[in-house]
Amino acid sequence: MGIIISRVDDRLIHGQVATSWIRGMNIEVVVVVDDAIANNPTQISILKVSAPAEIKIYALSVDKFVEKYNKGILDKYRTMLVFENVFAPLALIEKKIPITSLNLGGMRFKEGRRQITKALSVSEEEEKAIRRIHELGVEVEHRQLTADNKIDVMTLL
Repeated sequence: MGIIISRVDDRLIHGQVATSWIRGMNIEVVVVVDDAIANNPTQISILKVSAPAEIKIYALSVDKFVEKYNKGILDKYRTMLVFENVFAPLALIEKKIPITSLNLGGMRFKEGRRQITKALSVSEEEEKAIRRIHELGVEVEHRQLTADNKIDVMTLL
């Protein structure tokens, strides 16, 4: 058990995440790892109503997640990590959290980003972070649903 899936999705928890990922992978706990969200009670409330009722939802800063993870608090749960962007997972990986695969599910197009698939757009800084994650030995893949075929993000960059 422990970390089952790590996903970057700028929409955080929504229909695809709730049905395909949480239900499809029998997830028990979802942790949104993001320094800003962890300090925003309104955003945390929205996250909690976005997920299936039986799922435990937490929002933690990078440092607080590392602290809790290292204490073994999540060891007995099937856990999904959700990130708003690629910088938080990079920070966790650099702090030796064992993320072996990172799913890039949704990074919407906005100014300063180039579109690489219908659902993925990256800025120069994000691309650098993705390349660093890959260099650290982590698979970086793209798919929106669990049933979709994995696409190696490195081939898209």
